[in-house]
Amino acid sequence: MERRVRILHVNDVGSVGDLLVRASCGRDVLYQPAVRHGFLRGRLSLPAFVWGRVADVSHLRRHVRSGEFTNVHVHYGLFAHLVELAGAEYSLHLHGGDLLLDLQRAGLRRLLTRRAIAGATRVAVATPDLLEPARRYRPDAVYIPNPMDLPAVSPRAPVRQQPHLVMLSKMDYLKGWEQQVRLMEALRRTLPDMTFGFFGHGQLPAELRARFTARLVELGGTLTPPLPRADFHSRLAAADFAVGQLEVGSLGMSELEALALGVPTVADARAHVAAGYAPVVVPPAPADAAVALRELWEAGPAARARWGEDARAYLRRVHAPERSLQALQDLLAGHNC
Repeated sequence: MERRVRILHVNDVGSVGDLLVRASCGRDVLYQPAVRHGFLRGRLSLPAFVWGRVADVSHLRRHVRSGEFTNVHVHYGLFAHLVELAGAEYSLHLHGGDLLLDLQRAGLRRLLTRRAIAGATRVAVATPDLLEPARRYRPDAVYIPNPMDLPAVSPRAPVRQQPHLVMLSKMDYLKGWEQQVRLMEALRRTLPDMTFGFFGHGQLPAELRARFTARLVELGGTLTPPLPRADFHSRLAAADFAVGQLEVGSLGMSELEALALGVPTVADARAHVAAGYAPVVVPPAPADAAVALRELWEAGPAARARWGEDARAYLRRVHAPERSLQALQDLLAGHNC
């Protein structure tokens, strides 16, 4: 009789691995690589990187040899070689950074990502826009909706006289920043009393970030420093509206977090629609979105609350962590270590 699927997740990306593990009620485990901690601290020297790799392989080998897990599931292709060195098979969860960025770069990152995709027993993608590029390398790749918890949401009291908006994206690639700035210009015309905050850090070149920052400040925006996750959620929960990515056509974890809190969110979700889903978002065209947010604001708190409940109902149907975990278990069944 085949053992029940028990998954060792390697690396966490956007809380996807963590949420899947929590949905397993303690059966599965998340291993966060030592070098990942170093990257997050920004103080990783070459010797620390090498020894971190050695420590990671040693820890993973012990996990694999213990026989406690039926599957090793890697989030992000750059970390798959750790599992290979530990002597185990693995399945792979592709996210936007490795599939849309690392594969386009020359050098080691592209080499490791391509090797990871080719060597995986099974391949899942985190957002539907990734299916087409993934299937160029793995025709068997499948989309598993990202898991998202639904926090309790208290009724929103009308505590302010003017709307407040949070821009969700860091200044990274593939977020549609030119269009986001155009949207904020349109919103300034339709909601002149609106306040908003935005992040100025990210992977875009410094001169481009400086240009976007200057324009957003000129529009009345407040530059927000990098925030711990809990502080980000607190700011988001207090917002009336949010703006997410306007380029790739899929909802990332920040957009899903905004919807989970019932915050009306502008985002490009065309890849979900093409895949047969209907996420509740505000259409992303700047002129249309500006009008839609003005109408929602003028309709009052009750109308915005109803919008939020529709969004949360969609997340319950499609992105419940238990559903995402079951989809992953179904994918991995019969392909054990």
